[in-house]
Amino acid sequence: MAANPPSVLIVDDEPLARSRLKALCERTGLFKTIELANGGRQALDKIKRLQPDILLLDVDMPDLSGLKVAEFCGGMARIPEIIFTTAHNKYAVQAFRLEVTDYLLKPVKEALLREAVERAITNLARGHEDHEPDLAQRLWVQDGTGSLQLMVSHIEWVEAERDYMRLYLPGRSYLLHQSMRSLESLLPDSLFVRVHRSAIVRRDCISEVRRKGRKRFVILQDGSQLAIGPRYADRIIGPAQAGRLGGSDTVTE
Repeated sequence: MAANPPSVLIVDDEPLARSRLKALCERTGLFKTIELANGGRQALDKIKRLQPDILLLDVDMPDLSGLKVAEFCGGMARIPEIIFTTAHNKYAVQAFRLEVTDYLLKPVKEALLREAVERAITNLARGHEDHEPDLAQRLWVQDGTGSLQLMVSHIEWVEAERDYMRLYLPGRSYLLHQSMRSLESLLPDSLFVRVHRSAIVRRDCISEVRRKGRKRFVILQDGSQLAIGPRYADRIIGPAQAGRLGGSDTVTE
């Protein structure tokens, strides 16, 4: 945690939402000061004057959206850590492209808020120079009863299904309405590798790279077999031969 408690600016056009977030922030005991803004334009003024360490930022506001506020912050010399708080998960891709710390759905749960704030404090402590954005710590999916947060590190592989991506986790799978290209941009290269135009795999789930004639396949630890597309072969064959994929990394002819 940072040596000095951070300051936070809560930005939301709904008074009840502001009050609830303020109460949650007070309960965490993590903040030096807690300020409020009733919309995007007031937020810009307070950001310039107060230079808060952390923003709890609503997205859908009538005067100026949280996305626009975040874009403004990206041009500042001292960039605050941004945690989006919103009733909609449809902005998640745009939000993470802005390199925000987290994206929390309302009603915000205290445990998730605390987790996000502690991560923001860690980022502040180590500085923005070496801050690798937490773009893909979690993804939102629909599970039939509502929205569900998945830890990206739990995803073993991804397969395209028409306009959706199917995310495979141990013993279950979920559909995500997102393109392969946009999902790939959110997943850290250190954890995932694209093996085909329709498949992405977590590196440490690859147990073997196998050749069958002119075709190549990755064999996952659960026994699944995925074809390696010709344009992606160099991403797989070279690292596997050099022992850099993260699994057992054997190449079988």
